[in-house]
Amino acid sequence: MRMRSDPIKLREEFKQHLSESEQELLGVNLPAGSEHYRAYVGPPFNYDINGALQFQFMLNLGLREYHRFLEVGCGSLRLGRLIMMYLLPSRYYGVEPNRKILLDGIENNLGSSIDGNDLIYLKQPKFDHNSQFDFSFVGGKVDFVIAQSIASHTGVKETRRLLESIVSVMHEDSIAMITYIRCDDSRSNEKDGWFYPECVSYSDSFIANEAAACGVYAYRTFWPLLNKRPDGLITTQTPLILTFKQWKPTLAQISSGISIDSI
Repeated sequence: MRMRSDPIKLREEFKQHLSESEQELLGVNLPAGSEHYRAYVGPPFNYDINGALQFQFMLNLGLREYHRFLEVGCGSLRLGRLIMMYLLPSRYYGVEPNRKILLDGIENNLGSSIDGNDLIYLKQPKFDHNSQFDFSFVGGKVDFVIAQSIASHTGVKETRRLLESIVSVMHEDSIAMITYIRCDDSRSNEKDGWFYPECVSYSDSFIANEAAACGVYAYRTFWPLLNKRPDGLITTQTPLILTFKQWKPTLAQISSGISIDSI
């Protein structure tokens, strides 16, 4: 069965379990990109599963509580609320240009504003607000990086800068995961700039060339547990792994559904 995306079906399934007031509170009927803490970062009816699947994927890649973790485009903490609970204090770094969305996410997901928030006080995450992919606030190297659906909104120069910046905070054993919308060479975006909430697509060859220019290996992953439901619906983009060393899944990772090929 060919995988397909059917957002209307996914949204209607989600709504069946919510009251009208809950639907309004969670922004379920809003389009992606709306000024709502859940809708701004993607389809609001997939907010839960997308964050959880990213968390599961990072665990399967080997994330432990003592690792240093950078999330590029942490948004309203769709993933961050789960990762911060798992990591030891001062291990989570999030960069998000839209400060209001981050603050809304903290208030709605964690129960209070950033000032006086018990979880923020306990876990001591560090946030920065810039759209230049300036990760200097991290203050060193990190073990894992995730950039979920960032390159689906960035032009050529911005995507190049994204990859260069990610590589700049990686050490030889770091693992970075990015996603982008794939297309053939004839449809690959050639424009610069930011595209949001609109999306752009890139060919594997473009991403492979940019990764090689940064000195890293790029592996396209196949992870049915992440992407494919029994009825064939797609729930999120497929991840790309970046490493300094040649990489292949362990037996445990293969058993969890991860397989790869080079691009």
